[in-house]
Amino acid sequence: MSATKYLHPFLRGLKPLPEGHDEEIQQIREWMKSQQHLPHISDEYVILFLHSNYYKVKETKDTIECYFTLRANTPDLFTNRDPLAPKNKAILDITHMVGLPIKTTEGYHVLLYRLSEFDYSKLNFADAVRVFCMFNDVKLSEDRLSEGYIVIFDMKGCSLGHLTRVTLPALRAFMHYIQNAHPCRLKKIHVVHTVSFINQVMCLVKPLIHSNLLNLLNFSSEGPESIVDKELLPEDFGGPLPTVKQLHEEQRKNMEENYREWLIETEIFKADEKKRIKKPSKGMFASFTSSFKSLDID
Repeated sequence: MSATKYLHPFLRGLKPLPEGHDEEIQQIREWMKSQQHLPHISDEYVILFLHSNYYKVKETKDTIECYFTLRANTPDLFTNRDPLAPKNKAILDITHMVGLPIKTTEGYHVLLYRLSEFDYSKLNFADAVRVFCMFNDVKLSEDRLSEGYIVIFDMKGCSLGHLTRVTLPALRAFMHYIQNAHPCRLKKIHVVHTVSFINQVMCLVKPLIHSNLLNLLNFSSEGPESIVDKELLPEDFGGPLPTVKQLHEEQRKNMEENYREWLIETEIFKADEKKRIKKPSKGMFASFTSSFKSLDID
């Protein structure tokens, strides 16, 4: 299947495109023409970036630049994206990554991430970040232009052993990607079933977190039912929906069968440093604040 079929992040396409943003699209188009290192992308892709930045042109340019540059500079995380590759299958075997089927009353999508296998020796952190980003790319395609995302990280089963598996380069790239490049409207991040060593975790990640993202974080020693309407939750947490495992298996199958070729093709979405007219004056991770994309803080 040719790569040209996949030159946008929406497998089924955005039809019609949102109205009233022709001027912003044109501004981004003109700017991208002058950025020879950036790939050509469809209007759908441009709209995704604009939407995630509430149609602010400057912030959108920063996000696009960071998105494609990071994908070029961290091949460990953004290549080998076949969900059936052994390394990726191994991560899908030990985690549950789930988009809950029902949106909140505000129209936000809810994402739930947790371990399904607690043996820390099975975790390769860089592989986990890669699969996490693959899953999120599928969600962007499935959800189209979402009004926002509420993310739940369930720490049940996490141990100090898992903390020792974290590698700083992958963590740094991951935090940079989530804050500066991932084209979605992030509303809240809930960390539930917090562990006794949460302070050690925060000592590791806090230097990498911008204050805007820090304000979205919420910690709870209880489960998801303490922070989300029970009607939205799987039966594991007292809700009416199928179990987390069932939802994970359904969404994994969707990724493996319907999005496999698309995920592999998306490796072409990266900056070409040989064509960059002006090299960045700072190192890739010298500053997380210079191009920080705006987050909507409730």
